[in-house]
Amino acid sequence: MNDLTNRNYFRQAPSIVGGRYNLTKSEGDLVYALLTAIDKFDEDFKDYTFTKKQLEAKLGIQINTSQLRATAKSLMSKVLEVVRDEEDWELLSWFSYFSYKNNTITCRFDKSMKPFFIGLKQYVLADFKQIIQMQSEYSRRIYLLLKEQMKFGTRIFNIEDLQDKLQTPKSYKNYADFKRKVLNQAVKEINLYTDIEIKNLGTAKKPKYFEEIKPSRKVEEVVFHFKKNHNDIKMFIEYIRELHTNEALYENKEGRMIKCSENGLLYYSDNPSDYIDKSKSMKIWEWLHENREKLYIHQANLLDSMSN
Repeated sequence: MNDLTNRNYFRQAPSIVGGRYNLTKSEGDLVYALLTAIDKFDEDFKDYTFTKKQLEAKLGIQINTSQLRATAKSLMSKVLEVVRDEEDWELLSWFSYFSYKNNTITCRFDKSMKPFFIGLKQYVLADFKQIIQMQSEYSRRIYLLLKEQMKFGTRIFNIEDLQDKLQTPKSYKNYADFKRKVLNQAVKEINLYTDIEIKNLGTAKKPKYFEEIKPSRKVEEVVFHFKKNHNDIKMFIEYIRELHTNEALYENKEGRMIKCSENGLLYYSDNPSDYIDKSKSMKIWEWLHENREKLYIHQANLLDSMSN
């Protein structure tokens, strides 16, 4: 039995982030929740089994079993398209199996998805707790697309290409409608709920969150400028506790290496059994948060990205 409540981060290959697909909010909620069940050390997909109660705790809602069945059935018929060029494309299915019996749910990701979620060297990392708060699936997709370019802080979207990736309906073809219902909503939700802050290029009275490239009379591209949103220290602590336990964080002035235990408590590596007390620990967390770019884990990630 898998526990859906003890892991919140999930990884996707960039080709999936940039794929062509469209999910409803309930479908997206279920997909992203189940992606957190995949461990970064997994070598293959498993049959992921969990209780209805666990899924309800994960999603923060009570689940109607008839609606769950309809959502699962719809997901099994949804096609995700990865297109590299006209001669290089793949059509994929999210799941190959779902069952519900005695309040227990079992699901199986389709094996064709394995290269995009297992054993990844390059990936886009996202926090389910941020994703779930966004009400628009388009906002979630744009967030992941921006996340892919986080180290650059800028992303240019061709409007037609973005509409194609998001598989927006024909009613959104008009740019004014697309801007109002998709782009503006994405800016609002991303800035409110996630670790990305889309910069305001205008003023407080006249905000402008993306450039509109207009070679003629028609807006053909939009440009987002964004940065890491570091305002929430709780987000930072949860990130360390989930992804970097027992890894070297930083060496203090006395030469003692600070690490975080599997229980989420800070300790010095030369005395693993002696956890740092609560009041001192909070001050250290604040320092680590303020100096996060100096942490060894972030320096390692930078070196990895430079070597790729």
